[in-house]
Amino acid sequence: MGALIALENASYRYPGGDWVLKEMSIGVAAGDYAVVFGANGSGKSTWAFLPNGLIPHFFGGRLEGRIVVDGLDTRTHRPADLFSRVGLVFQNPDAQLFCSSVYDELAFGLEGLGLPQPEIAARIRRTAADLGIEALLARSPQTLSGGEQRLAAIASVLALDPPLLVLDEPFANLDWSYSATVRCLLRRLHRSGKTVIVIEQRAGEFLQDAGRLFVFQRGGGAHSGAAAEARALLAAHRLLPAYPARSAPAVERVGVPLLAAAHLSHVIEGRTALEDVSFALWPGEVAALVGRNGAGKSTLARHLIGLLKPSAGEVRLHGRSIAANPTATLGRRIGVCFQNANDQFFKPSVREELEVGLRRRRTPAAPGIEGLSRRFRIEGLLERPPYRLSEGQKKQAAIAAVMATDPEVLILDEPTASLDACGKEQLAAAIAALAARGVAVLVATHDLEFAAACADRWILLEKGRVAGDGGKADILGRLDLSGPHGAAPAAAAPHPAALSSRAGVSPLTRLTLMAAGVAAVLATRSAPLLGLLAAAVGVLLLRLGRRRLVGSLQLSAPMTALVFGLGLVFFDSATALGLALRVFSLLGIAAVGFAALPPEELGAALAQLKIPRGPAFMLTAGLRYVPLIEQKLRAIRDAQQARGIDLRPRLRNIANWPALLLPLLVQSFLLADELALAIEARGFSSPARRRPRPAPLRSRDWAVLAGAVLGLGLWIGWESGRLG
Repeated sequence: MGALIALENASYRYPGGDWVLKEMSIGVAAGDYAVVFGANGSGKSTWAFLPNGLIPHFFGGRLEGRIVVDGLDTRTHRPADLFSRVGLVFQNPDAQLFCSSVYDELAFGLEGLGLPQPEIAARIRRTAADLGIEALLARSPQTLSGGEQRLAAIASVLALDPPLLVLDEPFANLDWSYSATVRCLLRRLHRSGKTVIVIEQRAGEFLQDAGRLFVFQRGGGAHSGAAAEARALLAAHRLLPAYPARSAPAVERVGVPLLAAAHLSHVIEGRTALEDVSFALWPGEVAALVGRNGAGKSTLARHLIGLLKPSAGEVRLHGRSIAANPTATLGRRIGVCFQNANDQFFKPSVREELEVGLRRRRTPAAPGIEGLSRRFRIEGLLERPPYRLSEGQKKQAAIAAVMATDPEVLILDEPTASLDACGKEQLAAAIAALAARGVAVLVATHDLEFAAACADRWILLEKGRVAGDGGKADILGRLDLSGPHGAAPAAAAPHPAALSSRAGVSPLTRLTLMAAGVAAVLATRSAPLLGLLAAAVGVLLLRLGRRRLVGSLQLSAPMTALVFGLGLVFFDSATALGLALRVFSLLGIAAVGFAALPPEELGAALAQLKIPRGPAFMLTAGLRYVPLIEQKLRAIRDAQQARGIDLRPRLRNIANWPALLLPLLVQSFLLADELALAIEARGFSSPARRRPRPAPLRSRDWAVLAGAVLGLGLWIGWESGRLG
């Protein structure tokens, strides 16, 4: 077979950066199953952006050499021309899932193909059945577990039926069961004639299914060989971790444990996330917390640092409940490194990130910057901005920054994700050194090989309960490692034409109601009527639910207070109150209106109003962007407080606010780039794209529209008559 993808002396560097890929020549034949390995910073993820033209058309920079995919030169063909030929599954599913439901995620790319709605619906049903995710179609991607998100991201690409599929670390953060599901899926796709390219850090049984192996070295030459010889080739290039034999330190379980969870339970939105969880950690003990995706490991970690309050039970440090202690105070004694390293950075260089921890360290005898940088192989990264590092390098810097505080307890949530073999070896050695000094370490991980290398005690969490607590052999005997994740019960797929069913009325009607509300607020002049409108908006906000209500108030309350304060400075109190009520009402109307108006429905309504494609895209992209920013704000706040930085809304904490605002600003730009990248990779710019047609207006819509127009007219007329 001829090469489906061919690179001839390809070199690339990002704008203003060094060469990431150098004179690389690779050919992958149609129907191949190839695997790409390489150390952190070797250019693997950058290479993934080449086949579908994201490099150079999206990223810019300088590209040399020639790249041909399915007979098309990527220099002259943009992503809109290639997305149906090359399906790219990103390293981070959060960056790829941007729609309101899994169904809409699958529909987005199909709309770029210009397919009619019946064909789109048929493809979605077929793809969901192949992956066993029918029950997920109506759910928001943000409510899924990590494994479910990974399957949804793969499904959004598979629905396009591309001949070439490129997956960047598809097994990262997956438990053994979901890993088996993905492995079976890729094997089936390959046997059906698809060309599959998997970029990975972690060796697994999927290597038995592959035919070719490429090893990247610093973006340069790619050593290739048969996948059957993968382990020997990977070992020769130090890409398989070789954990040294270790002797477990003697742990004295006498007296009061260092950290303990006592009958911990947590219920959120009617769902039990943790139920009667009890265990204790002693000085010098290393325990691995294992369990499937969604078992509650990350939720438990947040309880141990005080970020979440239990519904029942308590967490004790040195025998005392932590309930009365702020997270920022606990963060100086309990170090936590969460899954996303980006959330905890807020300094311009890696060196300064480490210095923050050193200023909060528990004992002066702990290793300094030089010792930490050597331990985590980041000596050459100290002066670089942490956001400019590769994902693996970010993880190393983040863990080093947490260890700089010299905590009594260290909690690591999926620490090996994106780490190469040497990074895993270094981390295992660092954990052993901490245990020798009396630090208690809890490692929440799906990497069972790493768990075996660093911990003699394993704690198994299943559906929020401790299902086992003992040695590795005991817990492994309880795990079902035999097969893929069982498919969820099938559910009926929502019909694409039923856009009006979510809000009760059509999207166009809801937009009209929002416009009428805004007009009423702007037309009202009397303070009592403004107060009445604000009260009505407040009642509507209360109906949004606690999470959305809190998010809306976090935005509207500071803006309202700011406007009221400026009004007092420049006007009188009555004017200031009127301005504040007006701003609160306008923000509340927007929150209520858009809360029940998903981006897909907004796009349909704008299409019905004949709004040009460019402005319509900006509005819908903004609507997709807001919940992601809210989610990111919470994650950053949690990560920074866990580092010992007090971000509670108090006057004395103003100096700490840059630790929240700077990463939020940086990540807002990163999220915007990722959103644009994901949308472009799935064919947004395709000239064949069809926006979905909204359902026709029904009698209910006409009645609501007539009532809104009549009511607004009467309101404005009454105001005009009263003022006249």
